[in-house]
Amino acid sequence: MNGLLTVEGIGKRFGGVRAVDDCTFAVGQGTLTGLIGPNGSGKTTVFNIVTGYLKADTGRVHFAGREVTGRDPGQLYRQGLSRTFQQARVFPQLTVLENLAVAAGYTWPQLFTRRIGRADRERAAALLEEFTLVKVADLQASELSYGQRKLLEFAAVLMSSPKLVMLDEPTAGVNPVLIQTMERHIRDRQEAGVTFLIVEHDMSFVMRLCDPVIVLEAGRPIFTGPPEQAQANPAVLDAYLGS
Repeated sequence: MNGLLTVEGIGKRFGGVRAVDDCTFAVGQGTLTGLIGPNGSGKTTVFNIVTGYLKADTGRVHFAGREVTGRDPGQLYRQGLSRTFQQARVFPQLTVLENLAVAAGYTWPQLFTRRIGRADRERAAALLEEFTLVKVADLQASELSYGQRKLLEFAAVLMSSPKLVMLDEPTAGVNPVLIQTMERHIRDRQEAGVTFLIVEHDMSFVMRLCDPVIVLEAGRPIFTGPPEQAQANPAVLDAYLGS
């Protein structure tokens, strides 16, 4: 199995509950891959295992040609694998600009002494412009709206020039205008060479944006392919209608 990211036979139990069961799939270089499934199908657990927030009981994960099973999130981030969360995770007491600096790897002392390199300042400025955050760059993240925090988190993961970005419910809790904005940013970044794996409940968003889609049920893939085929697949329909 070839791909920028490959997941081979991963399994995870929580007590007597098997959340992920012999899960195997690949994410191709340059794709916008959707990871979908009914509630309880194992999507979040898979995400957390791949990004190092959970340890798998079984199986292996490879990224960019290297085995990364069990690596911690910081190591994966430095290797080019980054993620967002359903509830945006930012540093509320830091400014928007400082959040981007932290994402670039700067320490607290460097922030306070303003020792941020020119290239990183230019990159942060470009991202602030791209995500329409220039006017709030000096505000603390706690002062931002929910939608602005989602945009800041997305901008922050791009500070490291990632190869793969894993987005966890990017449209959760945001208005239709911001959904269109997020979609545009994702498409633009894909065109620039970034690969995406997206967990999302908004099926219209997934069907517009993602190809292929991977459908999970009971912790393992039951379908991988084009979104229009997923919509007509009997096993996928049964998984959703039966949930």
